[in-house]
Amino acid sequence: MADVAGRVVAAGPARVRGGDASGRLRTMLLGGAPLVAVVAAWELVYRAGIYSSVLLPAPSEVLHVFLTQYAELLKHTEASLARVVIGVSLSIVSAIPFGLVVGRYKLIDQISDWSIQIFRSFPPIALIPLAIMFFGIGDKPAIMLIWLASFWPLAISTIFGVKNVERTLLKVARAAHAGDGLVLTRILLPGAMPSILTGLRLAVGAGWLTVVTAEMMAVRSGLGYLIMYAQVTFHPDLILAGILIIGAIGLLFDQLLRLVRRRLCRWQDGLVLDT
Repeated sequence: MADVAGRVVAAGPARVRGGDASGRLRTMLLGGAPLVAVVAAWELVYRAGIYSSVLLPAPSEVLHVFLTQYAELLKHTEASLARVVIGVSLSIVSAIPFGLVVGRYKLIDQISDWSIQIFRSFPPIALIPLAIMFFGIGDKPAIMLIWLASFWPLAISTIFGVKNVERTLLKVARAAHAGDGLVLTRILLPGAMPSILTGLRLAVGAGWLTVVTAEMMAVRSGLGYLIMYAQVTFHPDLILAGILIIGAIGLLFDQLLRLVRRRLCRWQDGLVLDT
């Protein structure tokens, strides 16, 4: 009996790993099903001639663009990626400390509340002319707009996360005479991490939306510029290729952040719904 029990216990982790693998495969299949359906519908619309093939090229023609113009696509993709990474990184080093302080101190929260609600309502697209006036044509206006677009989702998520940290932990820290720095870094930051990472997912999405728009007006490289150039030169296959790259990179970023969230917030396992 003991030997049987030992074999069952030893087989347990393998079964769990197998279950995790099958769960991930199931998730991938379910997630990919709508994409396959969209491509199939796209092919059907093309074959039915509902739209002219000049306006709506076949999936095979878009694939041909990837194969023949990969160097050009790669160049513009790298330009957009660099701007998003810089802009979002600036928001991380500024929005998270800002959110921690505002969420921690009630007086600062009361003072900044109206300002936050006003400034976060400014659409970054509307600020493009002002950004061009201040920074000219180039990377600077695009990066500043990305920073602004990604700052507020991350800051507000951080504030929300700090305010939802259990008050008992703060009472214990106060009883132990812990300093503000220790409370911020050892209690509030880890406790707010799930909300911070959720805000980061929103921030990255906002950064991608903004970089494409900014590149259409203020920059001479990047996927936004490529899409606008393809529209002017009437290359719908190139437009669709650029759109597909944007969607694929957005999905990749989101999946990476989900993985980071699962690693950093393991203590939430079983307490909340999987996201």
